[in-house]
Amino acid sequence: MIIDANRLPQNCYATSATKRNLDIAISLPALIVSVPIIVFAAIVILINSPGAPILAQKRVGRHRVNFTCYKLRTMHEGTRSVATHEAPASAVTSVGRFLRKAKLDELPQLWNVLRGDMSLIGPRPCLPTQNELVAAREHLGV
Repeated sequence: MIIDANRLPQNCYATSATKRNLDIAISLPALIVSVPIIVFAAIVILINSPGAPILAQKRVGRHRVNFTCYKLRTMHEGTRSVATHEAPASAVTSVGRFLRKAKLDELPQLWNVLRGDMSLIGPRPCLPTQNELVAAREHLGV
């Protein structure tokens, strides 16, 4: 029997189980391959800017459950935790500009995907301070 995932409700067990299995199947090997890149980038961040190279930031997950999202730090230590478009351009380090452009700053999030905090497919987890976005997503069932 073939199941068409497009015809199942979004909260259907078969859909969520398939999505979770794909998350694991993709994120585990991707994380293993990306560890040397993450370590190299972390060393470069440490050399160019004081502070922890990995940013641990609270994000809102499914059912409004907060989780810690990991990224390579692209801004100067002490920059206010706001949405990227609200942060001043001067807050981004020179290394951070490259990491963002190459999307390498997102690699540590593979750990979040592997843990089940977030998924490879779906909306980007928002900050707890983005109340309107959280409410709109909840209203839409996202």
